Amino acid sequence: MPQMSFKQWQKAEASARHGLFTFLILFTLVNLDIMARKTKKEQEKATQTWVAWGVTFVLLAFFIITPEQELLQSRR
Repeated sequence: MPQMSFKQWQKAEASARHGLFTFLILFTLVNLDIMARKTKKEQEKATQTWVAWGVTFVLLAFFIITPEQELLQSRR
């Protein structure tokens, strides 16, 4: 495996930090939405809904968005 240059390493680290920051904000907002529900049953229903959407978006990001971004960055 070839060594990454310092600039490549910096870009990878910045991308990872951006992704983590975005995840933590979304995670916090989802938890606030779930905990805002009054009953345990409503919280369970909201959790099921958020998990379904979360799985969908993770698959979308993994198979479509990430490869597209890598392709665009490799052209720069």
